Amino acid sequence: MNINVIISAADVILSAIFSVLIIRQYVERKRMHQLMWAIAVVLWTIGVAAELVATMGGWSQLSYRAYYATGALLIPAWLGMGTLYLVLRKTVADWILIVLAILSVIGVVLIAAWPVNAAQLQSTAAGFVPLKVFPFFPIQLLLIILNTFGAVAFIGGALWSVYRFARMQSMGERALATGLIAIGGLIAAGAHSLGVLSGVELFRISELLALILIFIGFVLSSTSSTRQAVAAPQATSS
Repeated sequence: MNINVIISAADVILSAIFSVLIIRQYVERKRMHQLMWAIAVVLWTIGVAAELVATMGGWSQLSYRAYYATGALLIPAWLGMGTLYLVLRKTVADWILIVLAILSVIGVVLIAAWPVNAAQLQSTAAGFVPLKVFPFFPIQLLLIILNTFGAVAFIGGALWSVYRFARMQSMGERALATGLIAIGGLIAAGAHSLGVLSGVELFRISELLALILIFIGFVLSSTSSTRQAVAAPQATSS
């Protein structure tokens, strides 16, 4: 079996499991950053599933549009939005979310409706993302805007969170968790964006590595939050 198929299949399975876990955590705790990350990971699952389909049978209009809308356009921005809910006041983050949601809807509608030449989807070698299927304006420009937003949110939010948590002796694990999530998100942004904008071979290993780092960070963050929740009543009672 093609190694790219194996890697893509592993990515799909892991992201699907991750989606279930983070959705369940949001249902239990109702935290906005968990909802944003749940949306991003579900989008991730759709994107890597489209990659898997393309790896096995070539790009179709449906698989390419699905990959472009999720993997290329939306994932970094929505992961970054989750980080902003951790570091900004909720009212500020809510306004940013409204703008992000509007841009996301516009982007998805454009990608879904824009005419695609089916021959262009078969114009590259196996494992490559077809080039120049969508125009720079408005679709690729919107992609750059959302990916830049996601990268800035990750870098700024992660650096601030790591600094804040590192100052608290009991929060070292949270700092590590936030750092891993940020690094994973930046790797994901680079892999998906370069895969579409530059036409280079899909960075399947990078995508899987990014998902693993985000997953580990999520587990560490969840474990740390659970321990704090358990410790708080005990400290109060003592």
